[in-house]
Amino acid sequence: MFKRILSVISAFLVFSGSVIFAEASRTVLFGDADENGRIEAADARLVLRFSVDLDYYSRAKLLIGDTDGSGKLEAADARNILRYSVDLDKPEKNTVDIKDSDYEEYINKPDNSGIFDVAPPEAPEISEESDTFTFNVYGYGHGVGLSQYGALSLEENGYKYKDILYHYYSGTEVRFIEEFPAFVVYPTYEYSEEAEKEMWVQKERDTKEILTRMVYQEIYGVTKYGKYKEALKAMTLCIFTNLAYYDFNVKSRWDVGVAYEGDYESIPENLKILVEEVIGQYITVKGKDEPIMAVYSGLAAGMTASAESVWGYPHSYLTSVPSHFDMNNPIFIKQFTYSSEEMKELILSYDDTIILSDDPAQWLEILEHTASMDEDRGYVTKIRVGDKILSGYNQFQFNLMGNKFISSCFTVHYTA
Repeated sequence: MFKRILSVISAFLVFSGSVIFAEASRTVLFGDADENGRIEAADARLVLRFSVDLDYYSRAKLLIGDTDGSGKLEAADARNILRYSVDLDKPEKNTVDIKDSDYEEYINKPDNSGIFDVAPPEAPEISEESDTFTFNVYGYGHGVGLSQYGALSLEENGYKYKDILYHYYSGTEVRFIEEFPAFVVYPTYEYSEEAEKEMWVQKERDTKEILTRMVYQEIYGVTKYGKYKEALKAMTLCIFTNLAYYDFNVKSRWDVGVAYEGDYESIPENLKILVEEVIGQYITVKGKDEPIMAVYSGLAAGMTASAESVWGYPHSYLTSVPSHFDMNNPIFIKQFTYSSEEMKELILSYDDTIILSDDPAQWLEILEHTASMDEDRGYVTKIRVGDKILSGYNQFQFNLMGNKFISSCFTVHYTA
């Protein structure tokens, strides 16, 4: 009877008008751990890293690299793959079929459930001074993409650099550029004989050196001078990905990162070694080749912000994800106060056509926020200023307030 039911179900699936999709799969060379279509020494090296937990590996990598059928990746598998690569041995099978879901199931990744259970901090007391606007501001930076402080906390909870990236950039994967330009065009401040003065010029710089200089300037200190190696690797990939995103032709330092322009020899050797280890790896959307725009900021406000909520345009990989650890940082909360006269001057300097009533309590009203911290606090997406509605980040925080807040996660209160 059971077989008959299965037969009826099968017939229904084949002949009914319903559209039913089987899970997608792909065929991969057995032993090709990096899935580049060839079995090489690099595959053996990758499996060896998996075997000693230097990287997490998915069920897909297990199916591809478990040469002896032990159910886990070991040094013996790396040795076998190395022998395959130089034709000293042949594998028992040539290919293996991998389902999409095999990439989602990790074998040696620790259970991190519950690590994001961090309660948001209490709001600071509102100023009791009369005729004062009080802004409580949370986080540091636009909040989109990777959180630098959050990356450190993820490493403390066992995340490897790729897992940090996959957490902050939704639906992405790390790939390797086999050949990237030896030089990158990067703005450089130097003396121009033609102009007879120092000025910014576009100049070819060694790619590895300029990457190392940017990592040193932008993020080395954030990672406690290399103590957090996985977070440092993740952020290094962000900068290299952005170089690739701009096709290694950087018009503005602010697009990619500011490079350290001091003596290159003064940069610590451990950083140079780390850059050498990961250079060439970049972040892309799964199934695509193009590098993403790997933006990052200092501290997220409980959750990261989506690109759409901050800049008004969506990216599939720049969505809002948890980064609750950031709320424990000592500089997470800042408070700013302004008199009504100061606030009026800021508003009208930004747009002198804005109409303000005689009652300052009616000047500012937050209309929408993302609730990234709780129901009362989140990244402001819409705020009414007088008779006009502004975006929270670009128009209000960045332009009207002169980027004083840094973050667009804020509350406002007026004390009459």
